[in-house]
Amino acid sequence: MSENDHSESTSSEEKESKGIPNPFAELASSFRALKGAPIGFWYTNFAYWLDGISYFGMLTLLAMFFHDVAGLSDSTGHKLVSIYTGLITGFMLIFGPVSDKLGVRRSLIISALLYIIGRSVLPLVPSFLLPGSISMILICLVALVVAAAGNGFMQPSCYAGVRKFSDEKTAAMGYGLLYAGMNLGIVIIGIISPRIRTGIHIGSLDFDGFGIVGVFWFCVFVNVLMLLGLIFLFTNKIERESEQASAGSTEKVEEPAREDRQSSKNPLRAIADWFKGAPISDGRFMFFIFVLMPVQTLFAYQWLVLPQYVTRAYSQIVADNMESIVNIANPLIIVLGVPVITALTRKVPVYRMMIIGSLVSALPTFFFCLGPKFHLLMSYIILFSLGEAMWQPRFLQFAAELAPKGKTGAYIAYANIPWFMIKALAGLYTGKLMESYCPAGGPFNTETMWLIYGFIAVTSPVGLVLGSRWVEKGLKVRSERAVEA
Repeated sequence: MSENDHSESTSSEEKESKGIPNPFAELASSFRALKGAPIGFWYTNFAYWLDGISYFGMLTLLAMFFHDVAGLSDSTGHKLVSIYTGLITGFMLIFGPVSDKLGVRRSLIISALLYIIGRSVLPLVPSFLLPGSISMILICLVALVVAAAGNGFMQPSCYAGVRKFSDEKTAAMGYGLLYAGMNLGIVIIGIISPRIRTGIHIGSLDFDGFGIVGVFWFCVFVNVLMLLGLIFLFTNKIERESEQASAGSTEKVEEPAREDRQSSKNPLRAIADWFKGAPISDGRFMFFIFVLMPVQTLFAYQWLVLPQYVTRAYSQIVADNMESIVNIANPLIIVLGVPVITALTRKVPVYRMMIIGSLVSALPTFFFCLGPKFHLLMSYIILFSLGEAMWQPRFLQFAAELAPKGKTGAYIAYANIPWFMIKALAGLYTGKLMESYCPAGGPFNTETMWLIYGFIAVTSPVGLVLGSRWVEKGLKVRSERAVEA
């Protein structure tokens, strides 16, 4: 929030000076600032909201689709899902700069087209190819690559759109609204998906659903709506007017300093200088981002493990409503809980919050060691989400605090490397464990599977505790040097 906003709301200032700020008052004030946002800002958010519906609608059921519809083994299906989610991050790095050159509208249109092509192939493939065949696997892989390329354009262009179509007053809330809209999309598809997949059976209202393929076609339909809206509503004229209406939308590109120009002429010197100042040479930073990797695996299980676990090990009524169970509580808790928890814990040291939050996320995994019971499933989802709200928003904050002056961007980029590795690698073992402990049709030994996952996840808070003195000592030294400088 800008200084002008604070001067306009003295009551919130007084409340903050006395103690805990009112996050809902802050939220209302930020929304008021968005009233004058240009129309391009809202079209960008609308596209990202639709993307949340279609992307998570397919991702939640993707591993199930490969096994139940495409006839692939759990091991193969999970590997394909991991390749897909890993490619998304890789394509963001490739297409992010391209989307900057193409502009927001063109990039979003390309994204929607790639979505429609890639996501349409998946539900069509089982009708034409032999289930479980090599040709089936290859065609599915190509379809996933095309869909992942769409993701590669979508997120960078949406964030660029918020940046272009907002000013200093609305920028922070604009990014928050973008994230909240995505989570709202997850909630909406969580409500709709089980009804499309399994139908409605209430009293006299009784009709069967359209299965996983039906949900996939619904997601394609959402992408078609996105494309039509971008073509006919979000015109080039609106994009130009929205950008002009936003204050400070242009950035001044500074000429490189003489030292940088001289070093760029010497490749060996440039490489040496880069490595010396690169995050990879910072032992404390690398420890911090990789020690959190085990607890981050729990995020990948949201689409690799939980959907099949719930539909296989629980009662029919729970299985029929799997998407609602998996996809509603978590995003709602994150959206509503993050501002409140952040306000309540703002005076708690960031590193301590990382320990507490990762522990709260990891420990409920052991609930599943008591068997597939519905109340334990809901307890896990709620506590895991609360833990996520505690530590996930502070993760990048602490990574930035570890960064030397002028290196924040590089440190933030490196901080996302473990998450990329998890998305790309988790499927290599989750499918095998699913086949061993929770195969389709049984027999089940899900308690052992979750015991393994729990021990993996809990190594993060344990590692954070063991390394706390070393990491915080380095942070203290850097702060003292910064003050001296």
